Amino acid sequence: MKQSEYFKILKLTKRSLEEYKNWGETEIYKAPITRNPIEKSILKKERQKTFTTTTKVMNSNEELRQLEEQVNSCQKCPLGKNRLNAVFGVGSSNTDLMFVGEGPGYDEDHKGEPFIGRAGQLLTKIIEAMGKTRETVYIANIVKCHPMIDPSNPEKRANDRPPTQEEMEVCRHYLDMQLDIIKPKIIVTLGASSTKGLLNNGESISEIRGAVKEYNGIKLMPTYHPAALLRNPSLKKFVWEDMKKIMRFLETGKI
Repeated sequence: MKQSEYFKILKLTKRSLEEYKNWGETEIYKAPITRNPIEKSILKKERQKTFTTTTKVMNSNEELRQLEEQVNSCQKCPLGKNRLNAVFGVGSSNTDLMFVGEGPGYDEDHKGEPFIGRAGQLLTKIIEAMGKTRETVYIANIVKCHPMIDPSNPEKRANDRPPTQEEMEVCRHYLDMQLDIIKPKIIVTLGASSTKGLLNNGESISEIRGAVKEYNGIKLMPTYHPAALLRNPSLKKFVWEDMKKIMRFLETGKI
């Protein structure tokens, strides 16, 4: 475009804006976009899909909120009587990927949020390496209260222990309800306790990790707990192999 033509268009635009202003207009009129029937049909379907998804998320969030209230008042086992805070879960109610650990530790018990200590920080890095965030997945534990070696002293550090099979059986129905609400495509169990709690298997985590199992109709993959990676960094490569399988499954539906 020649410079003279550019200035001509600019002058006309300025004149048009002044005309709009003289008529008391505060916005420039935009003619409606005319779409053909196929475009209209596609747009309608997209709007319906967006509305359905939004409604589902709102309903799921409310269901999770009500379930969390139940967990907060639960004292069905001794863990509920000695905890500082119940640790329900965090993340998206509309996700395909859910991580399940064994139970809250000291930091989680004090804040009421899962996986926020050193192991949790490593889990966050793993999730981010997958191209996701804590807000786009869901993170929970098979038991919602802190299993302690010395239940009389929740302020004591290095007081964590794995939950017993009995404790997991009492609490597991809360996780089942979370799964029913969220409906993920795949569960990642972190460590031996959560894997055994859901699969009731006798295999060690080193034998079963990376294998595709199923729990209540949902695909399940066991892997090492992030705390194990802190103790033994050489295990990181195996966890990353497992995460790559999960990413491939979420992208292609094949694992």
